[in-house]
Amino acid sequence: ASILMTMLLEKWMLNSQPSKTVQLSVGLMLGGAFVAALGDLSFNMKGYIVIFFNDLFTALNGVILKRTSEEYKKSKMTVLYLNSLLSVIGVFIVIMLVPGEVDRVQNFDLWSDTSFVTYFVFASLMGSVLNLAIFLCTSTNSALTTTVVGCLKNVLTSYIGMFVGGDYIFSFLSFVGINLSIAGSLVYARSTFKG
Repeated sequence: ASILMTMLLEKWMLNSQPSKTVQLSVGLMLGGAFVAALGDLSFNMKGYIVIFFNDLFTALNGVILKRTSEEYKKSKMTVLYLNSLLSVIGVFIVIMLVPGEVDRVQNFDLWSDTSFVTYFVFASLMGSVLNLAIFLCTSTNSALTTTVVGCLKNVLTSYIGMFVGGDYIFSFLSFVGINLSIAGSLVYARSTFKG
């Protein structure tokens, strides 16, 4: 759903008009997700609500990032810095508002473990690199392209996850839905990046 939301927000906020092929590919990806959801044997409404808001905020982030970088003519690093600064402020607000969260963070047992701190710092740095890559992709292409590429990168993960790990519950609808979404991603990539 983040792909559809991104396409609609780009149309509304950036006045972009996606081609018929792009609209078809987004419809195919969304249709695949819907078919896969029909085969979801572990339906969880709370999970779907959380995913809906994740998709909405992902779409808003990409479109606002694109709009800000184009509208205010700031350097890419300035926009990325401001985005990261606002994210840090948001995280601190959440930590302060959740009862007992500050104590849990301060009294976390592994703060004195060198291995944990090393991995924590490394993961934080990799998160910064990922944010930079997402921002560069969005500012160079479009928020919709970044969102589709984000889904397309999961092709290998999706197929491996079907056979490894043991938590995938096979259903024909889920399998067909995943393949429809992947086909839609490939159609999008072909129509957007054809030479």
